[in-house]
Amino acid sequence: MQLSDYLSPVKEEVFKSIKESSPKSMVNVLDIHVKNIPDLENIHLAIIGVNEDRLHELHDGAALSADEVRKHFYKLVKPKFDIRIADLGNIEAGSSVNDTLFALSNCVRYLLERKIVTIIIGGTQDLAYAQYTAYEGINPNLNLVCADAKIDLKLNEVSPITSNYLYKIISHQPNYLFNIAHIGNQNYFVEQESLDSFEKMNFDISRLGNIRSKIQDAEPLLRNADMLMMSMNCVRAADSPASIEANPNGFFGEEACQIMRYAGMSNELSSAGFYDITTKKDIEGRSTKLVSQMIWYFIDGYYNRKNDYPVADSNEYMIYRTSLKNNNYEIVFYKNIHTERWWMEVPYPKELSHHKGMFMVPCSYTDYQAAINDDIPDRWMKAYHKLI
Repeated sequence: MQLSDYLSPVKEEVFKSIKESSPKSMVNVLDIHVKNIPDLENIHLAIIGVNEDRLHELHDGAALSADEVRKHFYKLVKPKFDIRIADLGNIEAGSSVNDTLFALSNCVRYLLERKIVTIIIGGTQDLAYAQYTAYEGINPNLNLVCADAKIDLKLNEVSPITSNYLYKIISHQPNYLFNIAHIGNQNYFVEQESLDSFEKMNFDISRLGNIRSKIQDAEPLLRNADMLMMSMNCVRAADSPASIEANPNGFFGEEACQIMRYAGMSNELSSAGFYDITTKKDIEGRSTKLVSQMIWYFIDGYYNRKNDYPVADSNEYMIYRTSLKNNNYEIVFYKNIHTERWWMEVPYPKELSHHKGMFMVPCSYTDYQAAINDDIPDRWMKAYHKLI
């Protein structure tokens, strides 16, 4: 396939909105699709906009979000690193919504195969299903993180195409999903059946209050992520008034930016989607400015990746062994002496592991404290049940 079959250039009006710019502004350092698709050799990250908003009348205006975000993103000064980023333009709405999903999936797959991290600017969260299907045959054990105010796992029997993307991802065959970490949910929007289903599948859930009380706890959930889906519905309306389902409660803008920096720092993360902005509701560009800054922090995180996954016989880790009295078992923790990030061992079949028959789960000092108090960390138990 050729990317040019699916992608149209960035519109001229985006550039007209930029009256002046520094030589170090994004507009002057990105490789932008103006006439031809940029050469992808030596490119680290690629941006794709998706002009799709036809699934529901409330989505009207979401197709314009990519170019509106670009108007602000292009004005930002690049991080201090030698960044190599291509803006590949937009996927235009196809003859049907399924055509758009097909195009997005193919484009993301093309970039994944070339080890290029993809940044998707939607469009609505329904596009996350196409983002997921791009991994089929590429990643057999995919870790997905989604940030959203809701967890809706129900099938819409009248119109299956409008079903929540999580339902379609979980039920997709073949199944290559290992874990979902859901952050930022607000439980007055979530049916108990959805919470119970997540628990039965040993997926991770961190509600809004838990993350906001200690934003650092989001980092271990994102550290092993392969794919991120960010619905702007999880950001409070004061900071993102153009969210399709704007709510008074949610992440503050600076918290959303911190989460995106954690995501960028994930060594495995290869695609991030920003969805659910309808520009017709925006106030002074507040929402699209925030998304542009979130993308900036994601890029900054990418260029700060630590590559500190524990490996056998390394001298860069402090090892802590905790004995559980009631279970006659010990949990082994690793702390990197440079980054101060924590992992813990979970038993795993040796033939499927690169670490002496152990699966390494990102964790925090809080998990270590739980273990020394004779309490099995919840994320250890969930990983263990998925592996046995």
